[in-house]
Amino acid sequence: MTTIQDVLKKVREYNQNADFKLIEKAYEVAAEAHKNDKRASGEPYIEHPLNVAYILAEFQMDDESICAALLHDVIEDANYDVNYIKKAFGADVALLVDGVTKITELKAKSREEYQAESLRKMLFATAKDIRVLIIKLCDKLHNMRTLGYLPREKQIRIAKEVMDVYAPLAYRLGIDKIKSELEDLAFKILEPEKYSEIEEKIKKNQKEREEEVEIIKKIVKNALKDAHIEAAIHGRAKDIYSIWRKMQRKERNFDEIYDVIGMRIITKSVKDCYEVLGLIHGMWKPIPRRFKDYIAMPKTNMYQSLHTIAITESGQIVEIQIRTAEMDRIAEEGVAAHWEYKDVKTDDSKFDKKLSWLKQIMDWQKSTTSPQEFVESVEVDFFGNEIYVFTPKGDVIELPSGSTVIDLAYAVHSNLGDRCTGAKINGTFSSIRTELKTGDVVEILTSKNQKPSRNWMKIAKTNKAKQKIRKHLQESGKMPVRRYHPVEAESEEISKNLIITEKYENPTIRLSKCCNPLPGEDIIGLKGKTNIITVHRQDCEALEKGRVVQKRVKSKWKNDYVGTVEVILETVDRVGLFADVLNTIAATGTNVQGANAKIISPDLAECRFALAIDDLEHLKDLINRVKRVQGVKKVYLGKI
Repeated sequence: MTTIQDVLKKVREYNQNADFKLIEKAYEVAAEAHKNDKRASGEPYIEHPLNVAYILAEFQMDDESICAALLHDVIEDANYDVNYIKKAFGADVALLVDGVTKITELKAKSREEYQAESLRKMLFATAKDIRVLIIKLCDKLHNMRTLGYLPREKQIRIAKEVMDVYAPLAYRLGIDKIKSELEDLAFKILEPEKYSEIEEKIKKNQKEREEEVEIIKKIVKNALKDAHIEAAIHGRAKDIYSIWRKMQRKERNFDEIYDVIGMRIITKSVKDCYEVLGLIHGMWKPIPRRFKDYIAMPKTNMYQSLHTIAITESGQIVEIQIRTAEMDRIAEEGVAAHWEYKDVKTDDSKFDKKLSWLKQIMDWQKSTTSPQEFVESVEVDFFGNEIYVFTPKGDVIELPSGSTVIDLAYAVHSNLGDRCTGAKINGTFSSIRTELKTGDVVEILTSKNQKPSRNWMKIAKTNKAKQKIRKHLQESGKMPVRRYHPVEAESEEISKNLIITEKYENPTIRLSKCCNPLPGEDIIGLKGKTNIITVHRQDCEALEKGRVVQKRVKSKWKNDYVGTVEVILETVDRVGLFADVLNTIAATGTNVQGANAKIISPDLAECRFALAIDDLEHLKDLINRVKRVQGVKKVYLGKI
């Protein structure tokens, strides 16, 4: 059982100058807030924030992060507000706690959309302060460690989310310790039989393997000693999930994968790293095309190391990583290793460049109003497997696996993408649809007469390329955007339960697109030769100017309607608008039965909400409030 004293002791190990009083105060607030709460295991709930704080302390995080970890559930679970946290612990702690907190106001939505919106909120908070994501990952890690007490269905849902989103996020931040454990814990839940099978095989061969590793280590150690190079040598354990994934990728069985010995050599300098590499290649036969230099060309998550695979004199295959002690710490702890108790606002352009993917995520907010669309785009472009290609100047460009020449062109610059005619890949002329591979040297070819076509939308794989192509097509009129109106677009019917007309047998009632009548407004129906009654506002200009000659039908809104109404908004596309509208609806006490949004033009979005209303006055009040939300341009009624 973890205590606050355990946390304080761990912090004291790396930071004697920490604000221990502030940390203790955060614990006292959290303990009071959760005093009546229990976890699914039956243990006091305070155990969870204590463990999250302890994990952060293991990564040597700063005082504010430790405080935020202790307080991270008090807003969501105990009704404390952000202002209280801000006054008691400062603006930075409040930002961290709020960033990690789920969007509790939106719980009336579907689980999928609620989760997507909460993830989006957390990622945008991360763009302001990277510690938000580090805390969230530690939170997920402890939850995964104790997931066994939850129902099986919930375990699977959480494990899939961890595998799809949070483990890749940990990779993006370079925190291998968290990434590997999250993957193994999620794999154990999602594929329990496969996990157990690999685990049993590892245990069965463990003794023999340890002996083989020691023999190899001794050979390397003696060679380093003779060369007067100081270095530490470690056998590198493979995670169960990484073994299984390699089996799938290479289509090999366990023995073929696990027979490879992993070794890590930690040196004192970069110079020593390359000397050790030369020593290994001189002693054993390296496997061609399996050497990777991540020291000269680091991964985007700050990872640096030399990788090589060699065959010993006895025929044993050895995978070797060579790096400095600092590189090793960054490989394990990623951005958390960078922290070193620095002021989070310290200007570090090199560090900021490593997190440029967060800025891209923020830019995407401008073109994705639907939280689910946003998360799907992020998963494709950032959470999938990546490839690394080179420009003729030697710059490294990271792209999602499956990217084509056109994706690379837009990744470099939008103008380059618009004028792309093809590429020279490793000296060979290739089309814009050619799929790229890691290590390709790519020169983009352009023409001033080239322009994007609609077919490019099928070729592009990345969200950025698709956005730029779509924008060009819309501006050039090659992809007209049809504005949505309930009558014009889908001829949606308004139920007789909401509007009363003169007695006609089973008429179809529609709202006019010209004046868009809303509940509470004076209305009149118009009937032609068909059995359709189109309802206008009584002050509609079309009526006043005599443009309509159909028979007028007395109509009025029915006040005692109870049921579901679809409200449709045409809005400007701005950050947070969807959440603002949902918050406004929630403030009226309305049950949201469904919600979605989509882009309808470069600067406009359409939001739809299925709402349970009590009566007409309820609907009128709700519409009036929604119309006041900044960015809402028009309000329509859809299906009833």
